[in-house]
Amino acid sequence: MAIQKQVDLNQPLDADKQTNLSKSALKPELTEAAITLHGDHYKQSQAKLNKYILTHPFSIFILTLTLPIALGYTLWDYFLISDNLVEFWSIINRNRNDFIYHLLATIPIIGGVLSIFGGFTYLVGEEMGIITNKFIGQKYCDYIFGFDIRAFAKGDKESNENSEIIVYRDSPIAIGTIVIDESQSTVENFIVKITGIHVRKVFQKAEFDQLLIDWAVLRSRKLYQEYLKKNKSKIKEGSIVLTIDGYSFDPHFENILISKGFKKLSSSFELNPFNPGLTWYREILHKFFNISRDTFGLILITSNEDYELIKNINN
Repeated sequence: MAIQKQVDLNQPLDADKQTNLSKSALKPELTEAAITLHGDHYKQSQAKLNKYILTHPFSIFILTLTLPIALGYTLWDYFLISDNLVEFWSIINRNRNDFIYHLLATIPIIGGVLSIFGGFTYLVGEEMGIITNKFIGQKYCDYIFGFDIRAFAKGDKESNENSEIIVYRDSPIAIGTIVIDESQSTVENFIVKITGIHVRKVFQKAEFDQLLIDWAVLRSRKLYQEYLKKNKSKIKEGSIVLTIDGYSFDPHFENILISKGFKKLSSSFELNPFNPGLTWYREILHKFFNISRDTFGLILITSNEDYELIKNINN
């Protein structure tokens, strides 16, 4: 097995390394780093999902009402015996210890509401956490790369061009991977899926995800030309369907896809693309909070000019 380049996402990059920015295809020595980056995508997605639930209008509405309702419930006796606000404050001043006691009595009520939302957040967010925990053990990562990634790390193959890794300060910081849909692709309609795009959190403002989407489009065109050559096809015009999944609780990424020309093709309340098993209570929560996995697609019309264009770009 090749000596692996380690990536610790909890540590900053080595400041002593040169500030070189480069790109690389997937190599055996970059296998662990590639798996780590793709796995981190679902870890970050879990955090985004939790934030989405807590900042949902319904959550804000309930949490906003909780405090005044709790205070009104515990201080109701004060309101009953007060004819006006002046008398209310006068009663409080004469019974400060009792007033403080009633204020403290609101804590269990507020805590109970927060616990309920905490349970909702855990119940929904844990679905993404399960993907993170099983990413390697359940071989979800093999689905991302389209082959046995562990065997690739141990093999003699120099590189796999269907993954693009961006390296900064000698450390991988972003990755994009595509896989050909061999079962459905034809010479007329070539189907490619972007199985993963991820940028390390501290570099997300650098728009590397957009660069990786552009790379995926170009790479798909090249793969199509190779596919036509392999099948000895002389078709003059065909189409490439490039698909990718996004999540409704990550509108920033979905807006990037839309800006790149992608259109939403379908939505599913099943968040786990690797091992579907949506329970009825999770489905209810997903529908209520509008949490879904959305499939986007981009149709590329090709011609004989594509091959020469791609060849010139690569040169």
